[in-house]
Amino acid sequence: MHIPDGYLSPSTCASLYAAAAPFWYVALRRVRAALRTRAVPLLSVFAAFSFLIMMFNLPLPGGTTGHAVGMAIAAIVLGPSMAILAVSIALLIQALFFGDGGITAFGANCFNMAIVGSLTAFCVYRLLARKAPITSVRRLLAAGFAGYAAINLAALCAAIEFGIQPILFHDASGAPLYAPYPLGISIPAMMLGHLTFAGLAEFVVSAGVVGYLQRASPELLESSAPHNRPVQSLWPGLALLAALTPFGILAAGAAWGEWSIEEFPTQVPAGLARWSSLWAAPFAGYAPVFVHNPSLAYLLSAVLGIALIVLCVFLLKRLFAPTSRRRGFVEQTIHRLLRAIQDAFFAEDTARQPGFLQRLDPRVKLAGLGALLVSAIAVRKLSLLTALFLFCVLLAMASNISMRILATRVWLPVLAFTGAIALPALVLAPHGERSAAFLVLRAETAASFAFLVLLSTLWSRLLYALHFFRIPTLVVGVLAMTYRYIFLFLETARTMLEARQTRLVGPLAPAQQRRLAVSNVGVLLQKTLQLGGEVHIAMVARGFRGDLRLLDDPRLTGSGWLQVAALLTLSSLTIWVGR
Repeated sequence: MHIPDGYLSPSTCASLYAAAAPFWYVALRRVRAALRTRAVPLLSVFAAFSFLIMMFNLPLPGGTTGHAVGMAIAAIVLGPSMAILAVSIALLIQALFFGDGGITAFGANCFNMAIVGSLTAFCVYRLLARKAPITSVRRLLAAGFAGYAAINLAALCAAIEFGIQPILFHDASGAPLYAPYPLGISIPAMMLGHLTFAGLAEFVVSAGVVGYLQRASPELLESSAPHNRPVQSLWPGLALLAALTPFGILAAGAAWGEWSIEEFPTQVPAGLARWSSLWAAPFAGYAPVFVHNPSLAYLLSAVLGIALIVLCVFLLKRLFAPTSRRRGFVEQTIHRLLRAIQDAFFAEDTARQPGFLQRLDPRVKLAGLGALLVSAIAVRKLSLLTALFLFCVLLAMASNISMRILATRVWLPVLAFTGAIALPALVLAPHGERSAAFLVLRAETAASFAFLVLLSTLWSRLLYALHFFRIPTLVVGVLAMTYRYIFLFLETARTMLEARQTRLVGPLAPAQQRRLAVSNVGVLLQKTLQLGGEVHIAMVARGFRGDLRLLDDPRLTGSGWLQVAALLTLSSLTIWVGR
């Protein structure tokens, strides 16, 4: 159902872009306020779900393939406006990066699947599930029939778009310029597979996901503000679906109407041949050229697609979310101070949670995960680097560290930074895709291991581990005192700024706000010097002679040494195999 470039005439593509534009505009208008809530992760989850479910190809009659789309479940949970955006984002990532659907035909694909499909699914579901209890079987059937109707109506739209091409666009001899099959062929060919296997798959997927939500997150099926509901229960299912994507290439053959020039069953029409090479996707066919194993390439494409979708939704929020009143300099400073303090408390709370890494001795973590970080930098095989990244994800899951936290604080910032560096390599270097993948994946893996150490270890324990490995006492002492008193001064600065702000009447001019901030910095510096002297005198008076001690000074046990040996062995083997 993904129409490639060249199958539709430029005027048809322009008409369908124009037809889709009002729906995109209305959808963005309606969800602008929701983008400031938990709708952002919810939109990301269902856009990624639609992307992944379309990677599972099913064998259809005649040697072709088809797939479910996931538009029904998006419409049921998100409503039609957000479902249109979710499916459109999935289709955009597929077209731009994986060559699944054309750039010129993006408007047509969105009109068929994101718009017609989502609106049909929403209307059918509301009609059949009207006034039914959230956990009722009738909602399961309603979701299934909504998905079945949506995918078949979307397929019918695509078939009509194919079928009118030879009628409207042909050369002087009557030879078609674009899709060569008339309505009498395109409609039966498209509808036969979708009324049977693909429609049944959409029925099962829609009903199955609703059944899962009835047990795991029934609040998502309520019509009242589902955008503010938590989505933690959805991420494990999405990760499992991504892990299973290699099964999606078991079905052989291309989908009807999605042939490349080399696969085209008849003589290629002139217009189709001209427009088909308009855009060369960097990971065409979900098969990056630097990965030779098809299953691993498909899995890597699934992970990359999810990351790109999350990034796209984040950019959508930054561009279209309504902006609140612009904060003044003082307000921004207070806000950032509070954020820094909250981040520190969050790290301390995470380090105290029960989890696999939290139970390990900090010396084991520093040595073992540090060695794995080095191996991530040293290996030269992309498959091993991917395995290290997945191992890091498993460690995070076993340590009760949220995937959302990893995504927002590590993966997306690292992807944005390294992606900007790697982007020129995709165009300029002979094997730019491989170089870019190595750069991004190395940085993501190394940063993830470092973040796991910091997030699963109390700061005092981490400093003790540094001291154990013979880091100079002066360095460890400076780090300990810096960490301890930086938050004391943050709290002091926040209190001073808030106290000064409560004594002001009306907003200050920007220049006055800057003078206020500078004066507070001067006072804070004076307090810092005074406190530093007092702390030094207090430490000397209590007998401090330059050595660091803890209230409990545990020895590294035999099991701890075994854990260190196991992690070091794993790191050494990874480096040796990945030479």
